[in-house]
Amino acid sequence: MKSDKNKKCSFKEHKNIDAVSYCQDCKIYICNKCLSYHKGFFDSHIILDLDNKIENFIDICEEKTHQKKLEFYCNDHNILCCAACITKIEAKGYGQHKDCDVCIIEKIKEKKKIKLNENIKYLEDLSINLDNIINELKMLFNKVEQRKEEVKIKIKSIFTKIKTVINEREDELLLKIDNKYNDIFGNESLIKDLEAVPNKIKFNLEKGKMINNEWNDNNKLSLIIYNCIQIENNIKNIYSFNESIKKSILNYDVNIEFIVEKEYIVNLLKSIKSLGKLKENYALDSSILKNIDESNKFYILLSSQIKINKMKLLYRASKDGLGLEKLKNKINNKSNLIFLFLTGETRIFGSFIKTQIEVTHNKYIKDKDAFAFSLNKNKIYKILIPEYAMLFFDGNPIRIGNTSNNNGFWIYSGSIYGKELLKNPKVYDFQNNNELTEGKNNLIELEIFEVS
Repeated sequence: MKSDKNKKCSFKEHKNIDAVSYCQDCKIYICNKCLSYHKGFFDSHIILDLDNKIENFIDICEEKTHQKKLEFYCNDHNILCCAACITKIEAKGYGQHKDCDVCIIEKIKEKKKIKLNENIKYLEDLSINLDNIINELKMLFNKVEQRKEEVKIKIKSIFTKIKTVINEREDELLLKIDNKYNDIFGNESLIKDLEAVPNKIKFNLEKGKMINNEWNDNNKLSLIIYNCIQIENNIKNIYSFNESIKKSILNYDVNIEFIVEKEYIVNLLKSIKSLGKLKENYALDSSILKNIDESNKFYILLSSQIKINKMKLLYRASKDGLGLEKLKNKINNKSNLIFLFLTGETRIFGSFIKTQIEVTHNKYIKDKDAFAFSLNKNKIYKILIPEYAMLFFDGNPIRIGNTSNNNGFWIYSGSIYGKELLKNPKVYDFQNNNELTEGKNNLIELEIFEVS
């Protein structure tokens, strides 16, 4: 609980005067008039300044009607409580945590110790990685600026040839490009905000290490637990900001192109007002495809087989978990799906299913338009037996091809299996025996996208 500088003096004669201090031994609030007397009579007492809320923790419940020692911990809300907070008595201001999972603070000491060490490790790792994130973001801004200039040069080279006719359209497009880049990349304050994060991490890291050193001081147990909670809450904020940075990187990684259709050149004087267009290419929301180049390679390969306007991420194994029910919740009754696998051998491969998916145990999905692909080899593999395009199963949730006669690959216990189908390619049109799966490979990630 936090100290409260709006508390009144506990001395009856001064009950209307604001307290400036708190005696941790007497458990009373003290005003400015009483302070010197109290220090004179009780020079060994611990007197806390109410203005210093962080360092001078007061282990008294801040609820006005409680004023009791913080001796309990609410697991449901991650907060310290007093006896009045957990009482079963139905009364105004009492029993806010009466139905919660509550224990005495001594019982969660080891749990908080483990959590504190995890938070220290997280902060140390984040401190190391943050510089890389900042540099990556700076490089991205430079790359975006370079792309912008390249597009402008392309536009100018075209308009120079017919300058007398297209000056007005040229100016319009240049202005439109600047406006688009300003709209998308104008938030340069993001780097400044990100550069402020290391100090926050350093503060919490030092604080955590200080608490760790004082961990066995039971006289400060309430303060220790309180500061543990503060660090946990601060880490939540840092984590949220870190996640927003990752999303921002995806949003910023945009490539705007200026495209000139050949027929416009022939009829230039007649179609000057509609000459050229700007196309925005956003990076795919994928943890497997790490950059815009991999995303473009993926897009070009699959576009040779299917029409792609947009791709929406429906499922990510590292986030949503593996299992039949988890897949069912995300992709049941969906169609036009891309399954993208990443294995421990850094192979990126997958399959496309056009027909509507019914996630049902041990029922094959028939799809004459289904195919498999390898991004490493930049190849498409036709599924030769459409009746066995895909199967969902309880134990190994996704099977591609007919695995009952060793002519497909599948997931089991976090690994990809299926060497036999490559030696005897009855399901896939493989030319070599090591292009997709080779025996057993650890599954690093699986993502499923919906194509529209």
